[in-house]
Amino acid sequence: MMDIYEIFEKALRDGRNSLTLSESLRLISQYGLPVANFVLVKNSERLEEAFEKLNKPLVVKISSPNLIHKTEIGGVKLGIKSLEDLKKAYNEVISSIKCRAPKARIEGVIIQEMIKGDYEVIVGGLRDPQFGPVVAFGMGGVLVEVLKDIAFDLAPLSEKEAYNLINRIKGAVLLRGYRGSPPADLEKLVKVIVKASQLIWDFKDYIEEMDLNPIIISGANLWVVDARFKLRKAG
Repeated sequence: MMDIYEIFEKALRDGRNSLTLSESLRLISQYGLPVANFVLVKNSERLEEAFEKLNKPLVVKISSPNLIHKTEIGGVKLGIKSLEDLKKAYNEVISSIKCRAPKARIEGVIIQEMIKGDYEVIVGGLRDPQFGPVVAFGMGGVLVEVLKDIAFDLAPLSEKEAYNLINRIKGAVLLRGYRGSPPADLEKLVKVIVKASQLIWDFKDYIEEMDLNPIIISGANLWVVDARFKLRKAG
């Protein structure tokens, strides 16, 4: 837990109000949430090491405290299978960010195993000025912005409350297996929701907003592949 406190404290000491992608993934992994394997690369000399360490195909993502929507500005490259393509993607991502977001602070580039799944969901949270820590759940990826199919409850949640949260969204019928689609492992999903709700409760003095999106579900497995934390102002 001390490592997690230090992640938050370092960001605040740096005068930041958000974590980088690398910090966010490291934090939730240390807390016990399932995270797709990744390596933070700060220079091109480490690309070969990252390539050998991870299962292919790979995803390349910029890691910066200033960039929330990475895809729109060329900060994400998908489906990388060769070292040559990885080097090309790395250079393209860095060049794109320097061109389209020249003031952004670049921590490095995340090289991550690309996860294919049956469903994408989001588990989020925020600190409500009246009610305190609140947890959110909905269908993830771009669907969360299009469908607005999200349910909220007060954190932390019990397993029963997490099940009820899932059932409150329209997309719950999809997660149970719709028209021949494989069902999601709801028991594992419930445990992730409970864990995430406890995270936002335990660190409510630091977290203003939390966004684990997407969480990719593939049969009995699920992984967080992207995460964002907005921090409360010190004091």
